[in-house]
Amino acid sequence: MIMKKILVIAATLLASLSFTSMQAATPVSDVNGLKAKMQASAEKITSIQSDFTLEKYMAVMSSTMKSSGKFYYQKSDKVKLEQITPIKNDLVMNGNKLMMKSGFGNPVIKDASSNPMMAELKKIITACMSGNITDMGSNYKMSYFTEGSNYLIEIVPLSADIKKFAEKVDLYLDASDFTVVKMRMVEAKKPNQTKNDYSEYTFTNKKKNAAIAESVFAIK
Repeated sequence: MIMKKILVIAATLLASLSFTSMQAATPVSDVNGLKAKMQASAEKITSIQSDFTLEKYMAVMSSTMKSSGKFYYQKSDKVKLEQITPIKNDLVMNGNKLMMKSGFGNPVIKDASSNPMMAELKKIITACMSGNITDMGSNYKMSYFTEGSNYLIEIVPLSADIKKFAEKVDLYLDASDFTVVKMRMVEAKKPNQTKNDYSEYTFTNKKKNAAIAESVFAIK
């Protein structure tokens, strides 16, 4: 359950853009060239701060829930999603530690170093939220497209364990600086469910390479 919650909150992390279908996207002709540019851009990023909005669609309710908050990334293994409204809810990753903390109850802390599945989820979240997906490895099939002023990267897990939680992630990168502008995580379809649940993050007001206090990523 904790793994699924982590994926839903993160997955998995934008100026406001409406989601459009894959049919409107054009395949990238020079994938290796694009990967090289993404890698070069990622090497220049030490930190990212932004606002985010989240739309969470639940098929069973045929409705969308909305929330918003702050996103922080510190190279290379620190991430925080601080949901502020409608309720306080934090996801923090610092090294091998992961913490989920809500406005109710005690924080839940996990150690990814002793759990291969948790370590893989941490890698997905960090890669997608930072936009640096070059090291995700062979456990994922990636397809690259251009769509308007963005690059769209469709990430499909090949691992049976990951497929239990996520069907795919659509990652939108700003073509000018390769930072994430939108991320949609489509969850695995549940039994007797005709539509997939999904979480869609939109990131705005991004600040790159600004100092972030260590206390932001504190796990306790």
